[in-house]
Amino acid sequence: MIRRVGTATTALPLPAPLQLGAMTVTRREFAAVQVEEGGETGVAYGLTREAPMAEIVDRLIAPHVTDGALDPGELWERAFRGSAIVGRVGLVRRALGLVDVALWDLRARLDGVPVWRLLGSDGGPRPAMLVAAYPTPGRTVESVVEEVVVQARAGWPQVKISRSPDPAFMRALLAELDRELPDGCGLVVDVGFGWRDADEAIAEVAAWGSPRLDWLEDPLLPEDVAGCARIRRETGLTIAVGDEVTDPAVLQALAEGGGIDVARLDVVALGGITPARAFLAWAADRGLPVSCHIGPEVSAHLPGVQVETFARGPEPNPYDPSPTLVTGGPEFAGGWATPPRGPGLGFGFAPGTFDFGRSA
Repeated sequence: MIRRVGTATTALPLPAPLQLGAMTVTRREFAAVQVEEGGETGVAYGLTREAPMAEIVDRLIAPHVTDGALDPGELWERAFRGSAIVGRVGLVRRALGLVDVALWDLRARLDGVPVWRLLGSDGGPRPAMLVAAYPTPGRTVESVVEEVVVQARAGWPQVKISRSPDPAFMRALLAELDRELPDGCGLVVDVGFGWRDADEAIAEVAAWGSPRLDWLEDPLLPEDVAGCARIRRETGLTIAVGDEVTDPAVLQALAEGGGIDVARLDVVALGGITPARAFLAWAADRGLPVSCHIGPEVSAHLPGVQVETFARGPEPNPYDPSPTLVTGGPEFAGGWATPPRGPGLGFGFAPGTFDFGRSA
């Protein structure tokens, strides 16, 4: 029986503000969850996006999980239905996702196996993409190119940058990256839902010249299936959409409506490993590639996906300091992510990062 669901929150400032679509990000705030049974603890964490995620877990999800038998699928259904009157997508779904991930971690730890084995997957390497640079205000084309190329030459087969709202800057940046990136290294541009409609998107892409991209990511809000399909059709670019999506039906509508070539999957946002498994089976039946949004500690255990990560090292990278919050997790080498072979998800929280003593 689940004895306790604990939560904690921490925020880490960024050295410079990031502009992604309509958002300006000055810090990264994370919520963490612990679930306990039989002397073992399962864990999960994720971005709050400045929402009160810990409080939502405490008030809306934990009461439906505590004292329940440790069956992640059954507890997911119980918590989903128990909170459905408040919300079935959005923040409630993200809170449920945190708890669901921790439950899978706990189940696997008690069974003494890695989560990937519980999911019927294997422990082989998964392809990985590096989020390489954000062209923040005041940066030169040359500085962004240098940062991206240095990381690409370290062996990453695919690197991602965010869109600058300055079309002339983007035209120069993409042309220079086309010349400088190593052979075999593909480029992704993340728009972060930054365009209002397909007309705006198509006009700006035209101003970029003739960019060679592996894909264009999140050009419009994901519910705009027709707009995404039109961008895909008229630009000829490969389109990937799905970051922050909390409703699997949105991803399915994008695929069925011709709006995407690649589904982007945020495991926590979608509600956790339980609904992610169902979506992955759906995508596999249709031959739809799936690339995961952040959270490599979880996505590296999933079958048939691409894993995404920011630069990882002893010092925080300037865009997402989450690697400093954890110990363990997947190993990255040569553009591949290999999941841990130990029990559970195979990661823990670094000392001093989360204070669960302040949990409700």
